[in-house]
Amino acid sequence: MSPDPRSLAERVSGETGLEFSGREGRDHDGTRWLELQPAGYPPGQTFTLRTLIGWRRLDVHFRPGNFAGDLMAAMGSADETGRRTFRTVLDVCRDAEAEITLTINGTAYSPDDSAIWETQWRSFSLDVRRGMLAINDGNAEEDMRQVELWTSRVAAAVLALLPVEADDNDSEESADVIGFPEGARTRIEVNRYERDRRNRAAALAIHGYSCKACKLDMGERYGSAAAGLIEVHHVTPVSQLGKDYIIDPRTDLTPLCPNCHSVAHRRSPPWSVDDLREMLASTHEN
Repeated sequence: MSPDPRSLAERVSGETGLEFSGREGRDHDGTRWLELQPAGYPPGQTFTLRTLIGWRRLDVHFRPGNFAGDLMAAMGSADETGRRTFRTVLDVCRDAEAEITLTINGTAYSPDDSAIWETQWRSFSLDVRRGMLAINDGNAEEDMRQVELWTSRVAAAVLALLPVEADDNDSEESADVIGFPEGARTRIEVNRYERDRRNRAAALAIHGYSCKACKLDMGERYGSAAAGLIEVHHVTPVSQLGKDYIIDPRTDLTPLCPNCHSVAHRRSPPWSVDDLREMLASTHEN
């Protein structure tokens, strides 16, 4: 389908755990744009993500509201996990040949520059531009895929710095491990890493929505009702992580469908993705 703001808002909301509303319009030169904004908040105190759909290019812009000074200060004070995730997602964008413009307090910085964390943020803008794409050449499905991909990447980078709350389900984790006291603590820790909004958004922005074990894309199998339905798996056993360990979503996390994810956690330490692939291969051979 042609890119539309409702579908884009649903996809990014599902990835980030932050509800967005969407709208669309055109610039003075006729360039179409889709815009996302956190739902339920005064517009001036939050931010917008605007994706411009040009000829064979996409431009995704992050802009804070006119009265979002407190939010900017909080983003500039993000913890080391948020900072690393922010850099990692933008590194993935650059590896995919995107141009990145990061401006803080009116000065341009590289995402790798440690100086950006040494000053109090009063203003912040982020632009990610990717040219030479198969956009606006008649394939509406590919247009939507590219819009979702690049908007999601910028959303994941931004979410890494936002002062978001923990997943509400974390306090209910004990229900998952009743009857298995020796594994309860480990299971809770695994879920904490896998359910973290920042981790999930970054992992999906980097790795996509297909299961890395069975290749299933839930949206392709079930249609729009299951678009973006995928779980995030921590590939490194939690028992091997120190208390100060900082997640790298590029190497530590991977998307798995609900079936493969459940199988992975049927033992401790979990089955690896390669183990799951071997299981699937052996059953197909029989």
